[in-house]
Amino acid sequence: MRNPPPIRLSGCPGRRPNPCSVVPVMSFRLYLSFVAASAVLIYAPGPVNLLTMNQALRTGWRRALPCVWGGTLAVLLQLALTALCLNSLVHLDTHALAVLRWAGAAYLVWLGCKQWLSRAPADAAATAAPATGHAARDAESGRALFWRGVATSGLNPKTLLFFPSFFPQFLVPNADWSLNGQFLLLATTFALLFVGGMASMALLSHRLSRALQRPARMHAMNRVTGGLLVGMGAIMAGWN
Repeated sequence: MRNPPPIRLSGCPGRRPNPCSVVPVMSFRLYLSFVAASAVLIYAPGPVNLLTMNQALRTGWRRALPCVWGGTLAVLLQLALTALCLNSLVHLDTHALAVLRWAGAAYLVWLGCKQWLSRAPADAAATAAPATGHAARDAESGRALFWRGVATSGLNPKTLLFFPSFFPQFLVPNADWSLNGQFLLLATTFALLFVGGMASMALLSHRLSRALQRPARMHAMNRVTGGLLVGMGAIMAGWN
């Protein structure tokens, strides 16, 4: 009695693996998903968004750019920390995290109170004046606005702790690219989207300032943004 012929699986002659299924790559669709998710996160209401938009409403979009650069620097530092110590950031000591959270909450409350009490320009033309005119009259320098943007974004522990859980969802462990290369691509993309998003919101707010040239309307806008900042500080203080 002869032995039956060996059975071969269809599609796998000789049991040779398909090289296309061995090394996965970051697909373009996955990258577009990351871009879309990042855009939603950037344009969602947040402390840096409110700070940039209010500054553009009050003094023009050019005077709001230092807030954009400061927020971008803080995001870059947070991305660098995420790349260097993912596990350490996730397993921060409870007391250290509480101190960071309360520091960020106190700063947001202080910033909101200052915004609430700020005065609107007495003249309607002052809102739409060129940035050079405001530079001469505005006591707050571009350097102060820059560091305000750094502090507003850097003292937000939710962002620092969100990055380690957000980026790994778009990384392919066994891809032909290294994880460092993939993270560098995603981090660079996020930083560019952040700059573009903040700048576009500043420009849009500057365009809306023409409808808010009356001091009463600008004063109401200061109250709204100040109240939102105080509310975000209270939420951050109670966030666990």
